[in-house]
Amino acid sequence: MTQKPLLAISHKVALSVGGIIRYRIKLLPSHVKNIDKLQFRIRNSAPIYRNITPSSGPWKIAVALVRNPEKLPIVPELVPSIGCAQVCRLDASVNHDDDEGCNEWELEVLSEMILHHNWIDIKVEIFVVPRANTPLEPIAAEDSSNNNNTTSRAEGTDAEVQPQVLLPTVLSCDYKDTRAICGPARPEDVLRAGDEQGLHLVLLTHGIHGSWLDMLYIKEQIDARNKDNEKTITFLTDTNHAGTEEGIQMAGQRPRNQQQQQQQQQQQQHQHRHKTAAKPFPRGISKVSIIGHSLGGLINVYALGFIEELTQGVFFRTIQPIHFITLASPLLGVGFEHPWVLGYALSLGVIGQTGKDLALENRSSKLKRSASSASSATSLSTTSSMVAHKQSASESASAPGLSMECALDKGPEPLLLAMARPGSASNCVLKQFLDRTSYANIDNDMAVKFNTSSMMGIPSFDMDHFFSPEGAATQPKKSIYHSALVSVLALLLPQIPPRAKFIGIANAPSPVVIVERVEAGSVEKPNGNFEAQDTTTTAIIGDSGKEAKTKKNKKTGSVKSTAPSNRSTSRSSSGSSSNSSRSASPSSSNDTSTKSRLDLALLVSEGYHTGMDWTKIGVFIEHEAHVQIIVRRKWYNLDGWKCVQDLAERFDFS
Repeated sequence: MTQKPLLAISHKVALSVGGIIRYRIKLLPSHVKNIDKLQFRIRNSAPIYRNITPSSGPWKIAVALVRNPEKLPIVPELVPSIGCAQVCRLDASVNHDDDEGCNEWELEVLSEMILHHNWIDIKVEIFVVPRANTPLEPIAAEDSSNNNNTTSRAEGTDAEVQPQVLLPTVLSCDYKDTRAICGPARPEDVLRAGDEQGLHLVLLTHGIHGSWLDMLYIKEQIDARNKDNEKTITFLTDTNHAGTEEGIQMAGQRPRNQQQQQQQQQQQQHQHRHKTAAKPFPRGISKVSIIGHSLGGLINVYALGFIEELTQGVFFRTIQPIHFITLASPLLGVGFEHPWVLGYALSLGVIGQTGKDLALENRSSKLKRSASSASSATSLSTTSSMVAHKQSASESASAPGLSMECALDKGPEPLLLAMARPGSASNCVLKQFLDRTSYANIDNDMAVKFNTSSMMGIPSFDMDHFFSPEGAATQPKKSIYHSALVSVLALLLPQIPPRAKFIGIANAPSPVVIVERVEAGSVEKPNGNFEAQDTTTTAIIGDSGKEAKTKKNKKTGSVKSTAPSNRSTSRSSSGSSSNSSRSASPSSSNDTSTKSRLDLALLVSEGYHTGMDWTKIGVFIEHEAHVQIIVRRKWYNLDGWKCVQDLAERFDFS
């Protein structure tokens, strides 16, 4: 017989965009025999009327409870979509064998999707239920109402709000807030103390309507893979959340303006130090790699050119660019392979200037804007502004507050085409990377279709055969309307993976089904087919299911391995149907106003294949592939685990 539950841990906190908190709870061995079970109660304390204002939210949280997180297999208890004024309760029985580490739990609470800068009040309570005739007395809690009731919304962080442990002799609690899990807000804060050299900075950029929480699983996998070399620093950019509709130009320039404002404040406070030369930044970093998901891949491309002009080439002469990776990024824009109504809606500004950029709309002088917002975008631009301190202090402060404009912002042609043009700043910097890789979803991606993320079919891929009975797909090809419905339902009603899937994930096939190395030099053939001059297949998984050998990049040797897979695939002997449309050369394409979206997309693809090679990876994920490919939510997007693991193993970030 059990007794009345006793409150052991109490915590009030607030979550915002990309918010996540974790508790590592351990039942101390001296009380294992006295406790029957633990109760976890998580309350969404937001006012109930918030449930009817989803446009400013959604105001929901998700909970995951993992027992013995260090032991495999891990099967979490998941509760998604806890709405405002709702309470979630999870019970955890105690193992009375007093086995070392058998009575530990990890409780994770995260904001599902918050589109604006709003806060959700959360209350977490953990109770212990004693066994019969076991007296336990809670310790009187100190009055910390000032700490917990104010949360920390004014400061935009929950770092100072700590849980109250009322039974410290029974339970121990290791708490991590969003900042501790995801990392600092500025790249300079992630640098280690001392004069260590040769550090490799890996920057991860989220996509539209996203946050740094989207890229957290990738960061964790890269960190785990490189934990022994002590040279890898991963940094999640969280500078564009709730502002991704303002255009790629705004997203790429915004951080520089914020840095200028910070410098002005410092100059006003420390005028007597103006003559002191600033130390070049970033100290100790010699290599940089960039990973972008969805729109984040395009923001990164723009940022490369912006940084190159901003620092007059200093940044990429100081820091060697290593890997440039995109995941389901619309590199050629959207609309040419979607229903016409979508392209038309984007051109009208349904998702702001970003939609017009993606629809490859021509830019007029009215659309050219400076980045005057106080929020920031990719941390790469923030990093570059510090490198510019190689100039004298008087030069860097000669025109404080003036927003920068680079050559990419000039001219009426679509921004995506301007970035891809041979000779543009972005194109020139892309060529400097030791390797460039694009991951593309073959199907089940409503937002970014296969041809745009693979830049026209990797460069040739027999889609019809892939979805035939003898092909690799385990399900028939779905229509875009079916994919749209599935994606919307997954957002509103997240599905919990079955227990068997967690247990069998180690033996699940890899979603990577095709890997090809495409050498530089795409040409327009006389018959109108768009093909690469020299295509080297580095890994294609055959029917035998054996692991294919991977050819190293002769230039860098940086591609390390290809993940095994038991899927099969087929390639057409000539250009696929997606590549059969004609392409125009840049010299004859000055007037883009009369060109179709497909013609413009082909011009963009030609620019990216001129003078640079790519590794193109086709990924087949059966459910909601656009977020699964990056594992936006660790426990819900299980199908994408092996894709992220492939990325962490394939590239050398040491």
